[in-house]
Amino acid sequence: MEESKGRLAEVFVREKSRFLRFVRRQLYELSSTDAEDILSDVTYSLLRRADVVDQVENLTAYIYRSLANRITDQRRQSVPTVALDAKDDLSEAAVFELQDSRPGPDRSLEQSELRSRLLEAIGELTAFERAVWIATEIDGRSFRELAEEWEEPIGTLLSRKSRATVRLRTMLSEYRSSRRSQESL
Repeated sequence: MEESKGRLAEVFVREKSRFLRFVRRQLYELSSTDAEDILSDVTYSLLRRADVVDQVENLTAYIYRSLANRITDQRRQSVPTVALDAKDDLSEAAVFELQDSRPGPDRSLEQSELRSRLLEAIGELTAFERAVWIATEIDGRSFRELAEEWEEPIGTLLSRKSRATVRLRTMLSEYRSSRRSQESL
């Protein structure tokens, strides 16, 4: 049991920043403290059930699944409930709060198209620009860490990231301007 706890603690220490980024990406409306609370809850829960850890083949994947489950629980808890049988008590403001705050189909389609265009634009970057942009923006790695690992000067990495960002902005602004012209028709 102690060996299981040690193995679990080792994974949490090594992957903590990635776990927090995962939670923050899923629940972008939460504060960083709330994301840390979710991670702490999952950590505590898994440490209490350390006997299960021995049976898990891929502990990191198991923790990600546990985090995803806790995020789902968080989303379910955050939905406000209003008693509809007390119709007379509902103010006009309360009626507006009842409306679904999720993006509509048009907005979801637009986000999906933008995501596809971003992936396409990232694919058009040079291999060096793409690698540094993904490592810093998506994986959250530091330039210092990359410079040591890739044996490149930090200035070179900063330059590549800057060029990549400018190119991505240009490609995405072209997409957005074509989108606006379509909407005006």
